[in-house]
Amino acid sequence: MNKHFKPRVARKFIGKYRPRLDAIEKAAGQVKFVDDLTLKTNFPDMLYAKVMRSPYAHAKIKNMDIGRAEKLPGVKAILTYKDPEIAALRATNAGWTDGVDTVSYDRMMWRHFRDRRVLGDHACWVTDEVGAVVAAETEEIAEEALKLIKVEWEVLPFVLDPVEAMNPGAPVIHPEISPNNILPKDPVGGADIFVNRGNIDKAFAEADVVVEDTSIHHNATQASLDNWCCLVDWKDDKITVRSNSFETDQSRMHISQMLDIPIHKVRVISSYVGGQFGRGDTGDQPFFLFTAFLSKKTGRPVKFKHSRRESFHDSRQPAIYLGKMGAKRDGTITSMYFKSIGNSGAYADHTMFALKFAPAEITEVALAHIPNIKMESYGVYTNKLPACMMRGVGNSQFNLIFGHIVDMLAEKLGMDPIDLAVKNFGHEWGSMPDKSLVAVLNEGAERIGWREKRHKPGADPGTKKRGVGFSFHPAWHAEWQEARRGEIQVGITLNTDCTVMLEAPTVETGTGSNTCNILGCAEALSFLAITPDDICWSHVIDTETSLKDCVQTDSAVSFLQSEVLAHAAKELKKRLIEKAAVVMKKKPEELDIVDGSVVSSGGSMTVKELMKQGDLLPIVIHMNKAPNGQKTGVPYIATFAEVEVDTDLGKVDLVKLVVVNDCGTVMFASGAEAQQIGGQCIGVGESLTEEIIYDEETGRPLNFNLIDYKIPTMADMPEIDPVLMEVWKGAGEYGACGIGEGTVTCTPRSVLNAIYNAIGVRINDIPIKPEKVLKALGKV
Repeated sequence: MNKHFKPRVARKFIGKYRPRLDAIEKAAGQVKFVDDLTLKTNFPDMLYAKVMRSPYAHAKIKNMDIGRAEKLPGVKAILTYKDPEIAALRATNAGWTDGVDTVSYDRMMWRHFRDRRVLGDHACWVTDEVGAVVAAETEEIAEEALKLIKVEWEVLPFVLDPVEAMNPGAPVIHPEISPNNILPKDPVGGADIFVNRGNIDKAFAEADVVVEDTSIHHNATQASLDNWCCLVDWKDDKITVRSNSFETDQSRMHISQMLDIPIHKVRVISSYVGGQFGRGDTGDQPFFLFTAFLSKKTGRPVKFKHSRRESFHDSRQPAIYLGKMGAKRDGTITSMYFKSIGNSGAYADHTMFALKFAPAEITEVALAHIPNIKMESYGVYTNKLPACMMRGVGNSQFNLIFGHIVDMLAEKLGMDPIDLAVKNFGHEWGSMPDKSLVAVLNEGAERIGWREKRHKPGADPGTKKRGVGFSFHPAWHAEWQEARRGEIQVGITLNTDCTVMLEAPTVETGTGSNTCNILGCAEALSFLAITPDDICWSHVIDTETSLKDCVQTDSAVSFLQSEVLAHAAKELKKRLIEKAAVVMKKKPEELDIVDGSVVSSGGSMTVKELMKQGDLLPIVIHMNKAPNGQKTGVPYIATFAEVEVDTDLGKVDLVKLVVVNDCGTVMFASGAEAQQIGGQCIGVGESLTEEIIYDEETGRPLNFNLIDYKIPTMADMPEIDPVLMEVWKGAGEYGACGIGEGTVTCTPRSVLNAIYNAIGVRINDIPIKPEKVLKALGKV
């Protein structure tokens, strides 16, 4: 970090550098995650569940004998696909919602893709959960019992490549959904051609310059350290679930609807979550259901937890993109075409969110001034692990091709790509050039030394060649883009001693959103002269006692609840003035509250003195407010990269990354910079090392562990310069925009563009491993 961020508007607490409010608790190891809370010491009669996993990429269970497993000492219950309670469950998927809203079965986002059967007899990828689940006294006994179950399999042909899966005669994965493996059109995702503005054929024919190419984004996984885990206790007619789902209300809805139980009979409790990076967005998981049935059958609490290998459970949506752009000689872009083929893997879940929802949104917030655009996308079933949500969903895949084609077009036009970007891109509610984009690109260019270090591609002498590159993107998400959340609930209780109890329920996943809420509350209540230390809050979300949760997705929770808290604070101030008017015998309009005192022209009294008057009741404010729907566009983000490529070895070393985010308003500077820096672990990993490898002969994944799946270590990380800016401003008190999703989006493309600047050869298939560099250079 070369320079400290300076806020546009000076505030007491918002936008400052300070430790997180749970920092000491976490550093001291006092924070309790779900695995800490669900120990035998807390639940002495707890059982452990383990589920059967397919050894085949594609197979059906013809028959199953559980006799030997049932006789194993310590086994308490076995459920199979033949049991009536399992067989009666409706087809479902794991992505009823992306976490933004709470939805019922009939309103799930992707209701045309109900392709999952809980403990079904059809396995669609190696390690698919099928057939049987065991509850036993220990995990080891449960695992041994699974080995004793005799299964007669019908092994079926499989396909791993999405292009092959689209061909006639390819093995069909879900014939009840698609006869050709291509996901059908869905009301949410829309038609295969989902953006079609103007006439691209005519525009390309008339363009002075046209470029086109492809990019390939492979499947990386979230690698959350806090593996999926739940403990379910079904007593009488009440189900209590303790889990690391960050969607407590949605988990309750899912369980209630799938098990046909009144929603007030389901209680979900979540504490801290140790990182999720999009994993929790597919939160409607079958394991909640079969664990509940095991608890009901045994009359005991049952715990289910993924092992590290099992935590390779879903991945980023891999995508093959074709991109094409046409422009006039002066650099005015007249036409764009993008086509993607996504490898959905075994189950659809949120495939079409990545392939259609995100790119369509980009069209209105970045491509509004391009007259001719066409986009089409196809999700395709294969027998790989499901490709679902991961931080930067859809945006990272699109940026890989978008930033590539912009760089190619600029080169062919003889322009600096920064100038080309500024000339063409902006949202539909703003003028050109976009002030945020200009500021972000200029700042990034200065920090990386763009004009000094950029050179003709491949011109750097010697075998170790340096280069610089960048990519940019619209930020994700502003308040108006969160309308689907519906009303956001918060509560403020002012006690008689002027301490505050805050209700702003959101499951903390490590991002610091709870700290943002407390800072927002303290800022809104600054007229009381309180500090964040005067605010009591709970990190535990309990559907039986909490307000509706605000799920930490879309990078928006850091400001959404604070916007509502600003309104709640105004209501609290109004109530205090009304109370003071009676006590001080004044009209409300004659009073104000400043620095903890009620003041008027004729005297004052402290709020503490006021609160000790009368019945000594606290003042409680509950407020529901929908996100502000005023469309204000979004700000921009960019990543600039400097690399050094060893052309003898093919090794790419990252020298420096400059990560620039225009946030509108920075809520918590220390936390925002932590997001910028921490996000580069994902960005660097996807650029250079992270990829799930399969045995093409068996369909078996080969590196479901954190040794062979190469996550960058501290030694692999470059110098990172996080840059926070406040240029754009949205609606509301703060007018902020999210940061967490976007910090990973531009890194892979910026690295690839820098590699091209270094060696003069383009590589567009990530991760960039040494063999790909050597092949591109013609050395292998």
